[in-house]
Amino acid sequence: MLQHLYLVRHAHALDDAPSDELRPLSPKGHKQCARLVKGFSKNRLIQVDTIWQSGLVRAYETAEALATGLELDAQLTQKDGLAPFDNPIAIATQLNELSLSCLVAGHEPNMSYLASLLLTGNGDFQRVVFPKASILCLSRMKVGSQSTDWQIEWHLSHKHFK
Repeated sequence: MLQHLYLVRHAHALDDAPSDELRPLSPKGHKQCARLVKGFSKNRLIQVDTIWQSGLVRAYETAEALATGLELDAQLTQKDGLAPFDNPIAIATQLNELSLSCLVAGHEPNMSYLASLLLTGNGDFQRVVFPKASILCLSRMKVGSQSTDWQIEWHLSHKHFK
């Protein structure tokens, strides 16, 4: 079975909030999400069974906008280990054990380190850098407990859909 993983960096957020965790999307961020939805709804390229997000407001709002706009029939679940400076090893392990297609909404530099860890087994170097409101699609063949290595399918941002 072909499994897809969509790593998403949240859209632009307001700087003015009581704490970093509570920063919501800005009007610019909402427009960025709308562009992603418009671009991806034409081709139904994103189909997932589950959606993970960091729990920080801006990542939740980005994941929710994509789920609603793309009519994804998947539950949003908060996962520890997706905050900006969290160590991505635990999340990478969970994703490697997962058999479902999944969208993960998070932050930099965590998303870059997570992508590097999934692709190479080494998360010490940022091999993929995520602009705001961008999505990296990885895929692999998965049968039971066996799978191929993750491969990059594409990496697109809201700017591709202006």
